[in-house]
Order: sequence, then C-alpha cells, then structure tokens
Amino acid sequence: MKFQVADIFTEAEWEKLTTQLNLSSQQAQIVHHLLEGMGDKQIAAAMDISEHTVRTYLSRMFAKLDVQDRIELLVGVFRQFRIACISAECPRQC
Repeated sequence: MKFQVADIFTEAEWEKLTTQLNLSSQQAQIVHHLLEGMGDKQIAAAMDISEHTVRTYLSRMFAKLDVQDRIELLVGVFRQFRIACISAECPRQC
C-alpha cells in the first residue's frame, strides 16, 4: 500500500515531531521518503544526493535515536508521535 506522509501527519504535526526527534531537515526528508516506501536509490534521486549519502544519513539517525535499522527508526517515529499526542491530550485516536 502506497501513501503520502500527509495521509498520516498534518504539516504541523510533522514539523513538531521532527523537532522533538532532533532531526536535521535532510534527516527529516529521508524519514519522510522512507514512510512513503522509497528505497535508497529512490531517496537519492529525489534528494539529488548519492545512495552512499543516504546510507550515511541513515546510520547517523540510527545512532542518534539508538535504533538498529529502518523498521526500528519508523516505529520510533510513530512511538514519539503517540507519546506526544497522549501527553497533549490530543483529540486524535492515538
């Protein structure tokens, strides 16, 4: 199933989430593309960077967020959103 990040997060939620996770704009773009189902080659083309650079950004995010792989990274993104949503008494069904 292919979807857009906007199907999951509002623009304000995405901004707040990436700030809470302390992601650079490039790291946030990579996570955004991962959520849309893109692989390294597609991400590199979309961002006009090399696949090696994509993998470098990913490894730095893994270290920063203390995760081992892309799945843990994406689960961590959703976990952080859920925690923020619950603590703010968000009206969404988190």
